[in-house]
Amino acid sequence: MTMIAPAPLVPTISKSLGITLGETTAITMMVVMASTCLFAILTGFVVDRIGIALTWIIGLIIQMIASILIYHLSDTAGGLILGRALQGMGMGPINAVIAAVCAQWFKYNERTYVASAQGISVWLGVSFGLIYTPAMATLLGNWHSALAMSAVPPAVSLVFALILFFGPKPPVQTAALTPEAIEVSKREFKLSMGTSAIYVLFIMAFFEAWYQQAYNDMAPGFYAADIPVGLGLGFLGAGLRLTWAGYASILGTMAAPFVVDHIFKGKPRVPLAVACIIGAVLVLGMLVITPASGIILILLPCGMLFFTSMVNPTIYGYIAKHYPNSSVGRLGGTATGLAAGGSVIGLAAGSTALHLTGFYTVSNIILAIVILIAGLAAGFLKEPKIKAAHEYLN
Repeated sequence: MTMIAPAPLVPTISKSLGITLGETTAITMMVVMASTCLFAILTGFVVDRIGIALTWIIGLIIQMIASILIYHLSDTAGGLILGRALQGMGMGPINAVIAAVCAQWFKYNERTYVASAQGISVWLGVSFGLIYTPAMATLLGNWHSALAMSAVPPAVSLVFALILFFGPKPPVQTAALTPEAIEVSKREFKLSMGTSAIYVLFIMAFFEAWYQQAYNDMAPGFYAADIPVGLGLGFLGAGLRLTWAGYASILGTMAAPFVVDHIFKGKPRVPLAVACIIGAVLVLGMLVITPASGIILILLPCGMLFFTSMVNPTIYGYIAKHYPNSSVGRLGGTATGLAAGGSVIGLAAGSTALHLTGFYTVSNIILAIVILIAGLAAGFLKEPKIKAAHEYLN
């Protein structure tokens, strides 16, 4: 929720700070994803040493502090940049651990479903954030206070992280504690990085995140901004229509393990490729909708995010299933970092296009291209010839 919090308020923030919509999108969304990218990659290399629960606790506390500080920092563009960078510092560790959670806590056949559940939680946060922040802005009377209220969800999450920290330990320990185990871990990571599949997964994570993040961060502005730049629905009208896409994302995430494991017998190439191609076609529909498009204003983003939301849980489930336990945390953290990097570049490209043209047209065309690249990459996914997680004694 912290990530998406400013998105519905972009037009308001733009007017308040006296900067363009493109600059506002870059400041509020690109900065936080750049910070998330850096700290997700770093976390991937330490999560197996300090544990999942402690990683969560540290990340959540940083998010809470940053959200409280942003009330004062957001009076200037520079201060808002700093506040969002601090929030990303807390988000990175949270996002990086899903593959490690799958490998440490769950059996082989359960891991794609767990990755799917994590994706559902993300989309619940996005859907909630699209309503929560505008509601706080209306209730409290200004957008600075609304952003500061982003501290509340991490505070709730911290309670559960503390329960996990002091509760039972995971059945599978992936930490390399002895010199011999460290050497084995290094060797297995090197073998993992020598497979072609991991690079296909990295490419897909990068471009799928570019698509999803850029769309989720720019769509509220497009729906809210005045005509002719946007649809002129206002930030509350935008949130009420786009929140349904969050629910569609949840359904797509839930459908992913069933589609891949049961319909396609655990072979994800075809469903991943089809989902990305459909996403490319549907995003082009954003070029022709108008304020009078009615239910299409809801159904179009729902279709886009339903299909493309199948990609993310499949990637992390695949890593957790097909790679050694000792490498899963680092591979998952790297994939998360690259995904955050894709989000940053996507926002940069979209914001630049918006700033240069004054319209969202070019930004949407870029999204169609990048998700198509992800779909083409899926065709090259081959099962790695390496000792996989399920071959260990769990």
